[in-house]
Amino acid sequence: MNTSAEAEDYHLFGHSAGGQFVHRLVLMRPKAKFSAAIAANAGWYTMPDLDEAWPYGLKGVPVNEAQLKEAFARRLTILLGEKDNDPEHRYLRRTPDAMKQGPHRLARGKKFYGAAVRRAGDASVSLGWKLKSVPGVGHDNLGMIPAAVQVFFVKGE
Repeated sequence: MNTSAEAEDYHLFGHSAGGQFVHRLVLMRPKAKFSAAIAANAGWYTMPDLDEAWPYGLKGVPVNEAQLKEAFARRLTILLGEKDNDPEHRYLRRTPDAMKQGPHRLARGKKFYGAAVRRAGDASVSLGWKLKSVPGVGHDNLGMIPAAVQVFFVKGE
């Protein structure tokens, strides 16, 4: 059985811990073969900051300024459920560094995106990333799927 993948590109979606994987893949492997990626409702983020220590920033990992600029050019959507705002959610990371990102996933996702907007602006590069919120949805993978389908397959999303 041949299990090698020969697709020229792919779409990548991750929710919660999967969203953490997706945004880190974009940051650290900007040449990966995905054509579009969605990080949905991540619990906390690795900020696009070369001076902040890993895992909350990129200091100490093999990412440089040029790679960060490449990452900013990629098609990444930060997809946030507007009701994913429970600061007491049982799986929400509460380390001091995570809490600096905000009290809940919705705030943390907005902070991550805002940091990317500022960092791309400082580097004078276009940001291919988008921020999209999903009304009426909390920390719910299935509730996020219709919005993800729109992002992946509807022109202009």
